[in-house]
Amino acid sequence: MPEIRLLASGIGFTEGPLWTSDGRLLVTSVSRGQVLELDHRTGAVVRRVETGGGPNGLAEDEHGRVWVAQNGGSVRPSSSRRAAAPGLQTLLGDTVLDAVSTGLRSPNDLVRGPDGRIWFTDPGSPHEESPGQVYAYNPRGGRLEVMAEGIDFPNGLAFALDGTQLFVAATRERRLVRYTWNGRALRCDGVFAELPGGPDGLAFDVEGRLYAAVPDADQIAVTDADGSPRTPVRFPAGTFPTNLCFAGPARDTLVVTAAKGGRVLALADVATGPRHLLPNASRSLDDARRRA
Repeated sequence: MPEIRLLASGIGFTEGPLWTSDGRLLVTSVSRGQVLELDHRTGAVVRRVETGGGPNGLAEDEHGRVWVAQNGGSVRPSSSRRAAAPGLQTLLGDTVLDAVSTGLRSPNDLVRGPDGRIWFTDPGSPHEESPGQVYAYNPRGGRLEVMAEGIDFPNGLAFALDGTQLFVAATRERRLVRYTWNGRALRCDGVFAELPGGPDGLAFDVEGRLYAAVPDADQIAVTDADGSPRTPVRFPAGTFPTNLCFAGPARDTLVVTAAKGGRVLALADVATGPRHLLPNASRSLDDARRRA
C-alpha cells in the first residue's frame, strides 16, 4: 500500500480536488467559502479565492476555465461573508462569476462531459428526503438539461475514460450507479457496485479503475471496469475522506481531501506500482493527526 503523506491541514472542510491542465492543484474549503490553490510539492497555499457560500466540487472545461459546484451553504455553514446562491460558478483569476444561479437546490460535484458540457449532481440538502438529479449545462448556449432523476442523494460523478459510461455515487443507497451515454441520452444500467458506506467523490485512474471516497468507512473503494472490488485504500479511523483526484504529470498521485483536520493527503504512484515519496515525505500521517 502506498504511503499516505500530508500536503496541507487546517484549511476547513476540504472537498473537490482538481489537477488542472496547466499543472495546478486546487481544492475547496466548503466551510470557509474558498477555493485554494496548493503547491503540489509542499502543500503551501499559493492562492485563495473567495467564492462565498459552500463551494464543493471543481472541474475544468476544454478552455481551461475552472467551474465550481456551489451549494450556497446549504450543506455546511460557511464563515465567508460573500453571499452565494446554489448554482455553478466560474473562476477567472481571483474573479468569481455566477454562471447558473436559479432553479437549483444544492449542486454538489461536477465534471466535464465528453460532449463538452458541464455535468453535475444536485442532491439538495442532506436534510431533504426528496431524490436528486443529474444535470448537464451547455456553457455556449446557456441551456440546462436534466439528464437523470430519482437518485437518492446523487453525489460524486465520473465518466469512464472512453466517455461512453457515467458513474454516479448514490450516497444514501451506498451504491455506485452506472449509465450508458450514447451521445444524446443516458440509459440507466443499474447498480454497478455496493459499497461499505455512502460514496462521495469519484475518479478514474489511468488504467480505468474507479476510485470512490467512502467517508464513513474511512477508505477509498476501488473497482475494476466490471465492478469487481479490489483492495481498498484504507485510512485511520476518523479521517473522513470526502473526495479525490489523480494529480501530477503522469496522473499517478492520488490526492484525497480529508475533512478531519481540514487536510489534503497524497499517495504517490497509486496506479503504476513502484512509489516515489513526495518532497514533504518527512511529514507522516501520524504527524498530521497530531496537528489536527
